[in-house]
Amino acid sequence: MTMKIGAIAAQLGTTVRTLRFYEAQGLVQPQRTPGGTRLYDEADVARFAAVLALARLGFSLQELAALAAVRSQHETGDAASRDVLARLAAMDQSLAAQAAAIKTQRRDLAQAQALVRRCQGCTQRPLRTVCDQCEVSRGVSDSQILQLVWEAPVRD
Repeated sequence: MTMKIGAIAAQLGTTVRTLRFYEAQGLVQPQRTPGGTRLYDEADVARFAAVLALARLGFSLQELAALAAVRSQHETGDAASRDVLARLAAMDQSLAAQAAAIKTQRRDLAQAQALVRRCQGCTQRPLRTVCDQCEVSRGVSDSQILQLVWEAPVRD
């Protein structure tokens, strides 16, 4: 079964432009008719989905292109498998670091939400000079995200 690129883009929640860019980078190489029309099959859709998923996680196109080409650069399955495994291990380490950062950020968000909930029902104007007098404001410095939300301190 072949699909048009627009249908693939819709299925994967991306744009035709993005898929064409990935194709131009050599990440997907569809078959072509004698007239030059691209024919995308299920394997192409799977490759596009893999590239999109990894790119959305922050892997660069250079990293993905290198991963896509790694097997063809080796003379034996053993050499290729060792290279692939090393690259996959590095990707796993990167994702583990991201997961730890996300876990930390989620804790901070939960702490910030708990603190901000205490402001519900407040009738005061949300200004630093007013909020600094409130006990809730004392917890703001413990939350990284609230450093962004809270009004900057007034400087003399």
